[in-house]
Amino acid sequence: MIELGHYSLVFAWAMSLFAIAALWFSRRSRNSLRESGYRATLASFLLISAASIALLVLLVSRDFRVAYVASYTSRDLPLIYTLTAFWGGQAGSLLLWTLLLAVFATLVLLQNRNKHKDYLPYVIAVIVGVQHFFLSVMLFTANPFDTLAQVPPDGRGLNPLLQNFFMVLHPPFLYLGYVAFTVPFAFSIASLALKKRDAEWTKLSRRWSLISWAFLTAGILLGAYWAYIELGWGGYWAWDPVENASLMPWLVATAFLHSVMVEQREGLFKRWNYALIFLTFELCIFGTFLTRSGIVSSVHAFADSNMGPLFIAFMVSSTILSLALLIARSQETRAERSILSLASREGAFLLVNLLFLALTITVMWGTMYPAVVEALSGTKLAVSVPFFNRTTWPLALAVLFLIALGPWLKWRKFDFPLLGRMLAGPILLALAAAVVLFAAGIRQPIALAFFAISVLVITSLLIDVGRSAFLDARSSGEHVFSGLLRQVRARKRHYGALLAHMGVAVAFIGILASSSFSEEHDVVLEKGEKARFGEYTAELIEFSERRDVNKDVVYARINLFQGDRFIKEVRPEKHFHFKFEQPQTEIAIASSLARDLYVVLLGWEENGTVTVRINVNPLIAFLWAGGIMILAGSIYALFPSTPKPPKEPVRDIQPQTLKEEITV
Repeated sequence: MIELGHYSLVFAWAMSLFAIAALWFSRRSRNSLRESGYRATLASFLLISAASIALLVLLVSRDFRVAYVASYTSRDLPLIYTLTAFWGGQAGSLLLWTLLLAVFATLVLLQNRNKHKDYLPYVIAVIVGVQHFFLSVMLFTANPFDTLAQVPPDGRGLNPLLQNFFMVLHPPFLYLGYVAFTVPFAFSIASLALKKRDAEWTKLSRRWSLISWAFLTAGILLGAYWAYIELGWGGYWAWDPVENASLMPWLVATAFLHSVMVEQREGLFKRWNYALIFLTFELCIFGTFLTRSGIVSSVHAFADSNMGPLFIAFMVSSTILSLALLIARSQETRAERSILSLASREGAFLLVNLLFLALTITVMWGTMYPAVVEALSGTKLAVSVPFFNRTTWPLALAVLFLIALGPWLKWRKFDFPLLGRMLAGPILLALAAAVVLFAAGIRQPIALAFFAISVLVITSLLIDVGRSAFLDARSSGEHVFSGLLRQVRARKRHYGALLAHMGVAVAFIGILASSSFSEEHDVVLEKGEKARFGEYTAELIEFSERRDVNKDVVYARINLFQGDRFIKEVRPEKHFHFKFEQPQTEIAIASSLARDLYVVLLGWEENGTVTVRINVNPLIAFLWAGGIMILAGSIYALFPSTPKPPKEPVRDIQPQTLKEEITV
């Protein structure tokens, strides 16, 4: 299996190189060369699949001759985490990335084999080119099939922090998002190579763009939840460099998904969209580089390696080539018309682009500034959470406000009467919510603003839904719920976006409440006695320990009460793994829609007294619910729409605006 895996990668490297040359330099009259490139692409997919299967067999069989297997598995490691070890280390994660590239290249090839024949050679050549780079990185710096001179009797095992169900899911989803953005990037390069003047490439790659964005969103959300339930610090986002590395391409990709709608409808933002998809792709590569280069310190990062220069060379060269191609096609990428009014739907899209780019630049600056200072002066410093909060929250608030305006802005002009009629009610509700929160004791301006704007977004979008359903029902003579159902089925992109945007507002409620109003209590408990913290009470039932196969476990059983009402029994633990020096904290959570009681075991005495830290995190369930709404909306937007409902009668409130896409 070792030889099978290694030589499969070697031959895949050769096949990829041949496919790139054959496809990029083929012409319409050179069908045989093009077909050879396609066959080489399929052959490289089969070879990379064979290498992946070989690594899985080596992991499951615990073949400790292989350095990677010895580093990330052990004889007592459960099967599910043995399989997870495939992407638990540096070399395996690179192989997973390469496998996904090969899968996507094959899917694009099979999907378009008999159509879009002008695009296909260039698209496959670009995807396989990226695949060839990752094969080169593996073969020359991080080969998963390298062997040890001396075979150990047992492996080190997988890091305990990675032995978690959500870490089984988080890396694959994140990699799927990163890798899938290679496809729309490849379509953009093909469009420029073919000197296309239209927005066809955006239509051909629309589903891939949305799928990539959905996978990346899911990966970030799963990673945040893993950090929340596993690391024991009480939060889900610490502005860690590797967390930021996944956020930056998500921000730019979100701008691209909105901006591309304007090009398809109005012929605007052509160069913007090329630049945005280029930047998204490069930031995906940058995120991989940041995780593996060793230039930042992070619990998410791999160990130091010598592959950093390879990634830098690839990013620099691919950026130069992409921009050079875009500049060379400046005539073909000119906008078909200019923006007539900034106070219009396309003007709002431009502002959204600028806000998302400003967020990306802010996050990049805060992430890389310490590394740059250390490289230049040797001084170590850190950019703290308050910096990111102060700089990103106002920008995020502006984006949230534009979401509320979105349904009521018109193309090419500003209709103030319509905007005033539709937003008067939501604005009053938002102001009322701010007054109620202020009376309840909330004095932080940014928190009041976010809660008020979130209410404005939710009510504005609900009015849009209700208005569409009412007009449809009136024109058809049916019940309003029938009108709503017909609208939702007929305009899946619109209602998918609407659900996602409503999810953003819901998620911000959870983010602001849990970060601004969280309470932390260190509580000392003796067996059989109760201790009060805030409006809650904790009672220690038992403090004990046990020995598992590969670790010692110390735990406390604690009953939680709100007043006299019993909430839940929780059991926070400390794990002392035999092969890892650092103890692992296993937290316990009592969750509800209103709040989480987040319990961490800090210490204990010989007499059985324990000290626990209990965080009261209000409304954090709104964050997870909002994230699910965002994902559900993006998935629903992928489905084809049913035939449009009957046309609505002309009214003074201009119902034709209902047929327009939501802005943001």
